[in-house]
Amino acid sequence: MKLNQIAVAVAALAAGVAHAAPVTPDLVIKLDGATAVAQSVVDVASFLCKDGAGAATTKLMSNSADKVSAVYCSAGVKAESGLPLATKVLVMKNNKDGSLETFDRALSRKAQTKLLKVAGLDDTCGTTCATELVDADGGFSDVDEKIWIGRNQFDPSLVSGGYTVKAGFAGQGFGIVVTKALYDAMQLAQGLDDADDAPGVNQPNITSQQFTSILSVTGGYKIDWSPIVGAAGSGMAINLCRRTNASGTQASMDAFFLGNPCLSSAKPTFGALEPAYAADSAPGEFEVIENPGTGDVKTCLSSRNAVADANQFAIGVMSLENADSADYKYVKLDGVAPNEEATRRQSVVDGRYNFAEEMVLAYRNDAPANVKTYLANFATVMGDPTKVAALNGVFVVPGTSTHADFSNRVHKGTRGGNACQAFQLYE
Repeated sequence: MKLNQIAVAVAALAAGVAHAAPVTPDLVIKLDGATAVAQSVVDVASFLCKDGAGAATTKLMSNSADKVSAVYCSAGVKAESGLPLATKVLVMKNNKDGSLETFDRALSRKAQTKLLKVAGLDDTCGTTCATELVDADGGFSDVDEKIWIGRNQFDPSLVSGGYTVKAGFAGQGFGIVVTKALYDAMQLAQGLDDADDAPGVNQPNITSQQFTSILSVTGGYKIDWSPIVGAAGSGMAINLCRRTNASGTQASMDAFFLGNPCLSSAKPTFGALEPAYAADSAPGEFEVIENPGTGDVKTCLSSRNAVADANQFAIGVMSLENADSADYKYVKLDGVAPNEEATRRQSVVDGRYNFAEEMVLAYRNDAPANVKTYLANFATVMGDPTKVAALNGVFVVPGTSTHADFSNRVHKGTRGGNACQAFQLYE
């Protein structure tokens, strides 16, 4: 999202402005959950800040070590927030552990959430602001709560006072990412020009069957990469950079490729596959590296790409909020590129690329009334293409807005808020 106040705030942080301004919010919003939408949450929260008259009124703060981000509206908010315009709002989000924590920590209160310490906070702490453990109000999830219930990871009865789920506003696309070394090998194996790394004509492809075989613990081939890249893959270990079970990204790939938990039942049609875990690794052939956050997947891929041995080929999944790097790149899935244009969304909204989920925002019913008002309006704004600029990798769920009116933002189809349901045309 291109917002002038964000650019000013970032420039101020980079310059190390010496004039500390205390953060004195009238309202604090405490969020947990999905790391795949980390930047999108910052962008929408920033949009909801009141514009300054020549001054930066959107303050960006974080703690990079604890993976906490925050947006402070020092001059108040816009009408779209649903709050009095003079309300100074501080929105904080934990981006470390994944979507499950919306239900496990924020809603069920099985643990507290690490966020910025408001007491003594000023807007010049940059990326090293102090943190503390607090009770979160709610958070985002890449998949709906039925997935977590089906995985036996969430029990709604444990949420004292109940909770509210906002769905049907926006979704997130996901892509399969490989190390640059593997990308080059796939290009050569598929007769493509390995001098061209741009998404499109020379972008290599992986099939759903191939990735399912890697992701599943029962996959038929777990020795090396030769079935995908031929002789160049002989002796090259399969490195799977996956997320932990608290991750919505992991839940998304389990549901999409493995039918898990969607096909988990006592019926004769039972067909869910189990994902491979670190314990299923076979030295020298198949290694599963598990970590909680999107940043960990990037680190895993980059570190494998940097070696010059049999571990240089690695694969993982990231949300399309993230871009290619020099160390890792998205590949096509079943012949379709997820990132054919800069916003990494067009093939999803056109209905040509289906590895995408409709996200939810959930919050406790006993949260303060103004917190619930803000969050309900946050979801509305995030799904309104007339309000905020395009968010990378994020699409709008059809309904109030249509693909006909916003052909590069609104999905032609919908899962109906059910991650186990196939996309169907809406219009």
